[in-house]
Amino acid sequence: MSKKSQEWKAASRGAGAQRQPPARERAAPPTNRASHGYRKVEYRLLRVGVDSLYLSFYGDLFPAVDNELAQRKYYAQSRYPDEKTLAQWVVGNHIFEILDKGQPLFAYTLRDNSYRISLRSGQGGKLPLAYVKVSSELLAHKPLEAVAEELAEVIGRLGESDGVAMVSRIDLYADFQTDTDIGAIPREAWITQGKGIDAYSRGGKFTGWVFGAGATLSARLYDKTIEIEKSHKTYFHELWKRSGWDGDSTVWRLEFQFRREALGSFRVSRLDRVQEKLGGLWLHAVIIWLRLAIPDPQDSNRGRWPIHPVWEYLGQIRWRLDDEPLTRSYTPARVPSLDRLYRMFIGLLTSYMAVRGLRVYGEGCIRLMEDCRANLETWCREKLEIEFSDWLDQKLALKVRQFNTRHNVRTVRQDAKTSDKVEKNASDYYDKSRGE
Repeated sequence: MSKKSQEWKAASRGAGAQRQPPARERAAPPTNRASHGYRKVEYRLLRVGVDSLYLSFYGDLFPAVDNELAQRKYYAQSRYPDEKTLAQWVVGNHIFEILDKGQPLFAYTLRDNSYRISLRSGQGGKLPLAYVKVSSELLAHKPLEAVAEELAEVIGRLGESDGVAMVSRIDLYADFQTDTDIGAIPREAWITQGKGIDAYSRGGKFTGWVFGAGATLSARLYDKTIEIEKSHKTYFHELWKRSGWDGDSTVWRLEFQFRREALGSFRVSRLDRVQEKLGGLWLHAVIIWLRLAIPDPQDSNRGRWPIHPVWEYLGQIRWRLDDEPLTRSYTPARVPSLDRLYRMFIGLLTSYMAVRGLRVYGEGCIRLMEDCRANLETWCREKLEIEFSDWLDQKLALKVRQFNTRHNVRTVRQDAKTSDKVEKNASDYYDKSRGE
């Protein structure tokens, strides 16, 4: 055993020796909202939840919807910006962007901040009507029951379906803090049924472990605070603060990914049945499939090695999803943060001011707007043969479609352009997509 492993083992046993205070000082078992509560807090559970959810629905697309989606997809593929803006589909408060390409075996793809829906064209067949990816942000805002109810309504507006959601994949996670040095854990301390154990780092700093990558059941233990720097899922910061996060300390995430085949081994496939088994799935993962032990060089049977305190703690989690929603004003619009837009603007402004030799913020803003407009007016007139105001309307409508913030309506000019030829092309595309 290496010196580093010996040091980690000694530190782990030291932590274990502190785990059992007098009964009167012990805290209640950990929940989604409570910390471990020992006199010296070594573990703090910040949140448990579902991070990724992939569902499928069986049935048939309504023929009228099929035909209309084919036309909207044709618009998405158009080289004319004012036609591209019409590639949308509205269901309730969702203004979906229709992509110019579908997925293998699925003709249409609809997307907003809540769902990415792939739809099968035509009638009959063994494929699902819809294959849906639910966003992690929506899952952080709404309980699973509400998500399933809303999604069933959306699918019901698109086709004939029984509304039963079948789970293709579900990822369960626990976000926690610990004094344990996760990066110092020796590889032999991990005991898993998975076929691979991989360690990762970024910029010389350890970021996490991956177990059984690509298998029907896999796991990740990683530094979520670092991952958020890349994913920009900063809404988790507010959720963690409710449970005592100081806004700066490292938060680790233990995440298990269950694919359809793994769920089938537990005889669960429908979402409503999976919801009842979340606690059981978690316990199987942390007790049987993967565990963290304290290596004992005197015992060659790794199955007898003691469980590390942090893993014992994670195995005691009560799987509850009754946390309050992040905000009552969640929107399915897929928009960038205003903070990011402000930083982009100031980067552009300061570059312009440096080029022009300006020093005053107000003067820089005015000059930038004036020069920008003058330049683009000339460009639109000479290169595009279009008025600047019309070009700006097109660019805005394309962003509106991309961000799902407003339903673009056809203008008189677009009605004239969408002639019999365009309608015929859309109809031809629909026939070809069905093999006719």
